[in-house]
Amino acid sequence: MRILLLLISFNLFSQDTECPGYVFDKQLERQKFTGECAEGNLRVWGTANYDNGTSFQGFFNSEGLISKGIYTFEGGEYFYGEFNTPGEILGSQYSRVGRLVFSDGSYTEAYFDENFQAVGFGIITYNNGYQQGMFSNGSLNGIGVKRDDKYGSSLYSTWINAKANGIVFFEYDDGESFQIQFINDKPVSEGPSSIQGAAKDQLDQIKKFLNLNYAELREKISSIDKTMDDFNKLVNETDAQIEATTKRSKFASKRSLFIKSTQELLAILGYKLGKADGISGPLTAAAIEAFKQDQGLAEDLSDENLLVELQKQVRKESNAGNDSLALKEPTLASNGTGFFVSNDIVVTNQHVINNCAYLSDSQNNILEIVTVDRLNDLAVLRSPIKSKDYIYLDDDPELGELVYVAGFPLSLETLNFTSGAVSALVGGEKNITQFQFTAPIQPGNSGGPVLNAWGSLIGVAFASINAVGILESRGVIPQNINYGIKLDVIRDILTEYDIDYDEGRAYWFKPSQEDVAQLAKDTTILINCFK
Repeated sequence: MRILLLLISFNLFSQDTECPGYVFDKQLERQKFTGECAEGNLRVWGTANYDNGTSFQGFFNSEGLISKGIYTFEGGEYFYGEFNTPGEILGSQYSRVGRLVFSDGSYTEAYFDENFQAVGFGIITYNNGYQQGMFSNGSLNGIGVKRDDKYGSSLYSTWINAKANGIVFFEYDDGESFQIQFINDKPVSEGPSSIQGAAKDQLDQIKKFLNLNYAELREKISSIDKTMDDFNKLVNETDAQIEATTKRSKFASKRSLFIKSTQELLAILGYKLGKADGISGPLTAAAIEAFKQDQGLAEDLSDENLLVELQKQVRKESNAGNDSLALKEPTLASNGTGFFVSNDIVVTNQHVINNCAYLSDSQNNILEIVTVDRLNDLAVLRSPIKSKDYIYLDDDPELGELVYVAGFPLSLETLNFTSGAVSALVGGEKNITQFQFTAPIQPGNSGGPVLNAWGSLIGVAFASINAVGILESRGVIPQNINYGIKLDVIRDILTEYDIDYDEGRAYWFKPSQEDVAQLAKDTTILINCFK
């Protein structure tokens, strides 16, 4: 999901202090407001910095109350969503909907009450798993699933105050599954029994319920994404309009330049803050605070001195890196596959490029990292060599659909092109952002395109099932169970970073298999990772 955080400085509004109009740091009750306001000091859109250390940026409703945007708490946590919209979901009353992000990176996507407790339906993530289902008072109450990544288990049941009550369906990543009766989180049946017949139908209904409600929740959050895109556009349009009429510098220019410079230097030093866009949000603020703490710097360090300290640390680490390079030159450690979605943009898996000193194609051209999505295992690169051809983005896969997969398996430098079918519309752990296909792949295929019969992209290959693990645990060798990342995830990351791509089909008439293979050959590249 795209999260857009804006700091509106409005330097050119500094002399506008009365509503209606645009104001800068206008003192209102327990806050300073920058943005557009209406008669009676009613806020329309902008940023409100409250005296208690919290802030809001986004749109306000007709009564001047916060509506859609980002509310940042004093400790750095933030809520991205829609406020003051009372409704009912699965018998629970809610007043807001969106994503609550914590300082450790975990988050809750849900409907919330006034106290930011999940109600109705949602998902709460942790470092090693998540809980998804019906909530009240922030706890699972009703149908839901508890996922534990450490043990590779998913437990589906009816929960009361987060305790299992009723049949618990156990599913493990290695394919093992069974059911046990629980009361207050304690087993009461004699032992596990297989899931079949009516029990399997019940489990399927639970999964269907969870998927449908989560899809509805994600649709609401996607609408908030669009609203914040509109917010960003409004800021830029207003900026351009006022610059044209006043001939003064853009409202965010000086501050944005400092912020962007700071973000770029922090990124070089390894601090995680997303795109260097000149926009100050919770991630940027947290990274600056972490840098100050790491270096033992004063809290009230000026902007200029902060940049000086960042430059000194970058130079220090660069010199240390040069010393280490003199001792040990990076060598080829692994390889994977990538493909062009425009003349110079290449998509691959994040794990293909993870911890690489640098990346190259088969002709030793250095590939630049544009962005990385670790959660969805995607990476976007830029090639210095422009490709004449590239792959069009089509629709998400359909069950039974013919697919082709291209890649460079087992360190081979010749393209491998295989065919198969879409065998399931969910991935491991019932992940709805993934799908399964039967076209054979091997290590090295990671990051390769999954194409439909028209030669258009429907996904990215990223993994195969662990055949050795299944053989050891179940005594059988699984065949042709491979996983891909769905197209919507790829489209989202390209859109977020304003990367142009074409949608639809490159052919007027349905191409032959040979034509698709040639297209794959022309647009798919070997990616070498040097460490």
